[in-house]
Amino acid sequence: MKLQLSLNFKISILVIAIINVVLILVGIMIVNQTYQLEIRRTEEAAMDLAQSIARIPSISADIGKKNGVNVIQPLVEEIRKNTQADFIVILDMEGVRYSHPVADRLGQYFVGGDEKRVLTKGEAYISEAVGTLGASKRAFVPVYRGDQQVGAAVVGILVEGIEEKIDAILRSFYIFLLWGDLLGIVASIFLGNNVKKSIFGLEPREIAMLLEEKNAIIDSLKEGVVAIDKNKRITLVNREAKKILDYEREIIGMEIDEIIKSTRLPILLQTGEAEYNKEQVINDTIILTNRIPIKIGDEVVGVVASFNKKNEVQRMAEELTGVKRFVEALRSQNHEFMNRLHTISGLIQLGEYDKAMSLISKVSSEKQEITSFIINRIKVNEIAGLLLGKFDRANELKIDLKVDGNSSLCRKYSLEFKNSLVTIIGNLIDNAIESLNDIDIKEKKVYIGLFEEEENLKIIVRDTGAGIPEKLQTKIFERGFSTKAGHSRGIGLDLVKNNISLFEGHVALKSKVNQGAEFIITIPYQNQWR
Repeated sequence: MKLQLSLNFKISILVIAIINVVLILVGIMIVNQTYQLEIRRTEEAAMDLAQSIARIPSISADIGKKNGVNVIQPLVEEIRKNTQADFIVILDMEGVRYSHPVADRLGQYFVGGDEKRVLTKGEAYISEAVGTLGASKRAFVPVYRGDQQVGAAVVGILVEGIEEKIDAILRSFYIFLLWGDLLGIVASIFLGNNVKKSIFGLEPREIAMLLEEKNAIIDSLKEGVVAIDKNKRITLVNREAKKILDYEREIIGMEIDEIIKSTRLPILLQTGEAEYNKEQVINDTIILTNRIPIKIGDEVVGVVASFNKKNEVQRMAEELTGVKRFVEALRSQNHEFMNRLHTISGLIQLGEYDKAMSLISKVSSEKQEITSFIINRIKVNEIAGLLLGKFDRANELKIDLKVDGNSSLCRKYSLEFKNSLVTIIGNLIDNAIESLNDIDIKEKKVYIGLFEEEENLKIIVRDTGAGIPEKLQTKIFERGFSTKAGHSRGIGLDLVKNNISLFEGHVALKSKVNQGAEFIITIPYQNQWR
């Protein structure tokens, strides 16, 4: 399993690494510069001291004399003790010592080999060599008595002492590096928390996942969605929007005016006022659109629009509310009564007055009977109107539609529940009538039962049609599935199932081939207000 590191940890490691690299590089440069400066300062101090000693009259006067050591040694040692020099040596022209920190070495020859230039050429210089006290930096200056060189003054500072000073500087730097690390840890934690707060506490992989989910969700919408930023450039567009706009190529980053000439989105950037259910023409298609400004605080930083074809919105509204079914019912009533009126008119013109009166009486009686029954037993006006319309439609198609004599709808139901009942009952009756209309049998019957039981509303719709094969009974409620050809099919039973599920109801199907089908719906009363 791949190890997943948190954003805080990554930021901490990165910040600490950067701080350490910077501190180390700066430290190396500082140490190197400090070392060079310390060496230069040491050399300059040694040379200045050697030149000062070389000009002391009593030293130049006693070099080479038999008892010169007795004069020079005390004087030079006093100077050495009051300065930072590790040793000061006075030499005669033969290289014999007239002063030395170690008294036993007085009168002996100078050790190191780097004194020859000052004794032979009279040059003043700095060298590094190993003497009796160890490796040291040495300043050589010639000593003159008048115009004649009589010896040399040597001031030495041990390299070991210089390195101790450098080590002290390094120890301070190591402490500084440690504090830098601690500061880096604190800063990285603060930075990490600040970054995570700005991205709502999410890890980068979680942000990537949310982005993928967002894109998938937006592309799954059946509405077009387009968003722009404050520069009028498109930042988001889903698949349905491209379909409605008739654009296949990538349009992210383009200005909205280039894609939709009649767009109002830039205006909303100025006004900051949302617009809902506004009609707009795009590519000769009327759409309904909602436009909503995107705000951060009080600043408008963009606008998002969702839209759909107006005819598609109307179609969905009709399916969901049952308006389409009322229109069909009224159309059936009109068609059936026009047929009856034409028949009566013809009988009157033929002088068959008795037959005309008999037909009028029969039609009136049938209509009065079903109307009276429905008005007395079905107190939900939407369902009463629906049943009367379906009754006329069935008569028109020579189908015997019967409502159970014990049917009743007298309770008070919510508007949402009544709309769902219209969708459920209307679709089931339509399916039954269509099933019977497609076959040639003697008895075409549709039975409807609406029963208000103690805890549930039960709806039964039964027909004597062709029935549903057992292998298809689990598929008929799937949206888009239909045994008949044509567009906009496979929707009715899906709507039935969704509306039943909305109120936690249950649907059962009993059917055999050539023996019709029976749908039994049970919906608890307690869920009608959901």
